[in-house]
Amino acid sequence: MDLEVGKVVEEWKVSDDIQIRNAVPTSKFAQMTSEPTLIGHGRNSVFKIDPRLSGLKMVDSLYKRYTTKQEFAAAITDEAGHLAVASDKGEIRLFEAIGKNVKTALPSIRDPIRGIDVTADGRYMVVTYKTYLLLIDTLISEGRYAGKLGFERSFPADAKPTPRRLQIRPENVAVMDQEISFTPARFNSISENSDETSIVTSTGHYIISWDFNQVNSGTLGEYKIRKLAYRIVQDAFAHGSDSKIIVAMENDVKMAKKEALKRPTRQSLPLTPRRLRSSKVEKRF
Repeated sequence: MDLEVGKVVEEWKVSDDIQIRNAVPTSKFAQMTSEPTLIGHGRNSVFKIDPRLSGLKMVDSLYKRYTTKQEFAAAITDEAGHLAVASDKGEIRLFEAIGKNVKTALPSIRDPIRGIDVTADGRYMVVTYKTYLLLIDTLISEGRYAGKLGFERSFPADAKPTPRRLQIRPENVAVMDQEISFTPARFNSISENSDETSIVTSTGHYIISWDFNQVNSGTLGEYKIRKLAYRIVQDAFAHGSDSKIIVAMENDVKMAKKEALKRPTRQSLPLTPRRLRSSKVEKRF
């Protein structure tokens, strides 16, 4: 699509019988290079897309279809091309690369997954559910494959990763005038010589940001928040930035400064109280 004129300039047909749910870069930041291929998935399949092919654009040799219903809902790649695929059933599969077998299958906690993101080095994933996020460390810490990532080797059966749970504190939910319903959370996009420092998501009219270093150190209940005039559809940090957040609303796209997000207080959340809904008990893998 040519965004300047708002016209479709080229259309690709991938398959006669598979409906694409998502397409992601072959590796993180590949969209910033001349790499032409993509990775796509349907409800029960994962495949590579090559627009240079004549006719259908699916690469047949890099197509995997599952016979049982998987309900794949989201996918993401890291800088090395490791692939994570998440499902509506709450399952997460980690692949070393497209076309290879699953290295790690993280069991479902039964809630549908809305989105997934991964740090450039593949070490951490943030997984989005309706009312909470999970931060997962993919580094294997014990056993014969200690030091490897779950994308490269399988976790020991008795040493699956324990996720950290991020959610809005009940006292803040109590004064928000809308139900919590998170958009897919994202890490900020790093520059060449720096690491990720923030996680951003939104719900309704609110942008929420967590300090990634604080979360890693065990501080899970601290975050900053800002209310906008319109409902937010999607948000993400500008590439290479930890200070600018691109916010897509129903009829507009704006750039928000991270410094405008504040810790939630009575002053920063002067909202109409509503009845507090019961929260789900935390579950672990």
